[in-house]
Amino acid sequence: MTYDVVQPLKSNRLSLSAQAQRYLLDLIENGKYRPGGQLPSEKELAIQLGISRPTLREALQNLEQEGILVRKHGVGTFVAHGYEHRLESGLERLESVLELAAQQDMAVQVEAVEVQQQPASRDLADRLQVPAGTLVTIVCRVLVVDGKPAAYMSDWVLSSALSPDNVDDNFEGSVLDLLRQNQDRRIAQAVANIVAINADSALVAKLKVKSQQALLLLEETLFDDQGSAVGFSRNFYVPDRFRFHVVRR
Repeated sequence: MTYDVVQPLKSNRLSLSAQAQRYLLDLIENGKYRPGGQLPSEKELAIQLGISRPTLREALQNLEQEGILVRKHGVGTFVAHGYEHRLESGLERLESVLELAAQQDMAVQVEAVEVQQQPASRDLADRLQVPAGTLVTIVCRVLVVDGKPAAYMSDWVLSSALSPDNVDDNFEGSVLDLLRQNQDRRIAQAVANIVAINADSALVAKLKVKSQQALLLLEETLFDDQGSAVGFSRNFYVPDRFRFHVVRR
């Protein structure tokens, strides 16, 4: 089996493993290696990139943790088959998952919907800038993209903005879209924080991933056009099925 030669890495402030990881991801993004396609052997790839095999192995392990590569012992390293079936989101735009899926011609289903109403805990009340004990509507569900679980989403919304009765059998997965139907409180912006975490046993069961697999956690607070907090969400995304990017201006 022969491969096109890739370019040796150049020295910069990033570690060599980080450079290798970024470079390989660029090759995948640009279509040099397609989903299901095999990468060169570690030995050959390390020589081509001008780095040691332990350094390359660290980069490959990171890409595997992100769900981008699949490494088969004794066989080789492959681009994950599901890599091209991902939702891509720009965090600079306030869009629902359903809107993103529609733009990319992807089918989204919502499963395991749980809806309840509870008094806000002190921590949640602080996030929403309301007194502790204020009633909130809690909506949890799994989003399935092209037949595979892609995200586990939990929203805590002031019941004054979203009644549990509004989350009926017609609910398609987007709390944001439901809130937009409330003419009294227009959703204007969101403040988001995104971090990488490892899947615990509960998330393994919900998202059908491996134990300790890397996930993306997006925590987001929604605000109305008066600057008042309306809701808070914690959404766990499977990296090989959902990708975020940020446009900075």
